Amino acid sequence: MKAFHSGREAKEFLISQIVEEAQRENIPLSEVERKMLYFTESGWTLPDIMKVNEDFDREYDQDEYEHKIAKLVTKTDKRIRKGVRDDYDEWWAAIRFLEREDHYILVMIRLAGLRPRGDQLRLLATGLGIVTAILIAIFLNIMPSRGDLGIFALVFLACLFVSYMLLRFIIGAKKADNLTYTALEKLSRLWQRVSGNA
Repeated sequence: MKAFHSGREAKEFLISQIVEEAQRENIPLSEVERKMLYFTESGWTLPDIMKVNEDFDREYDQDEYEHKIAKLVTKTDKRIRKGVRDDYDEWWAAIRFLEREDHYILVMIRLAGLRPRGDQLRLLATGLGIVTAILIAIFLNIMPSRGDLGIFALVFLACLFVSYMLLRFIIGAKKADNLTYTALEKLSRLWQRVSGNA
């Protein structure tokens, strides 16, 4: 993985990846749009950036531009994530390096809502850990009192719902739904066996 020694190196790397993705997707980027990725009020930038900024303000819709670039950033992130791990680590090293400074490109990166590899897994593990701890605490406190089983059932269902929503967020709606359907199908078969033997 390449170590970045300057904001210029990090920015040029990120921009090259975004421009490459635009070419892959056949999304036209004008010279002004491409140069605006270099915009910053502090740190290294293109020598003609103030002229580029004036042209941009006159000819482009800022919101449309930012959403266009954010979509390219999302697609770039997905492409690099599927590739070699070192390339993905380099992508994130460049983003983290730029976050030390104030760069316009970071607006689009934040708008894309990127999460580094493993971040979603940590979120899932944390969520499941919290749900498990709550269930254990409730089970230990409520089981002696049969009158509170209704509350236990409601909390249990709420925890299942939260786990399901976390799963949808992390692995995607379709995979989560398929996984849930398979689990419910197996539980149904198990229940039928148990109730048939009773």
